[in-house]
Amino acid sequence: MKIILSTLKKILFWSYERGSLQYDLMCVLILAFIFFSPNRVFQSRASAAPLIVRSADIGPVEPHTLESSIKSYLERQGHAVNISRIEQGEDSSGDVTYVVYRK
Repeated sequence: MKIILSTLKKILFWSYERGSLQYDLMCVLILAFIFFSPNRVFQSRASAAPLIVRSADIGPVEPHTLESSIKSYLERQGHAVNISRIEQGEDSSGDVTYVVYRK
């Protein structure tokens, strides 16, 4: 039992010498976790990046139907979206764009 506890303590505090078999094994296990884990392990819904929608993509819309038009466009593109706010802006060519922030 003492061997198991001392081994766990060495792993927890990273006490193995660099270049030893145990050190290399721990590094391989960490890299295997990073590269072979599914993407959903590392994705967070809280920090979802905003989406940019060009006015040319959704066509002419009335201001009171803007949110529903953008939502239907994004759903057709495969994004499940709960919109928290929309900001209007212009891109470098002068076209109107909408920045959509998600909940």
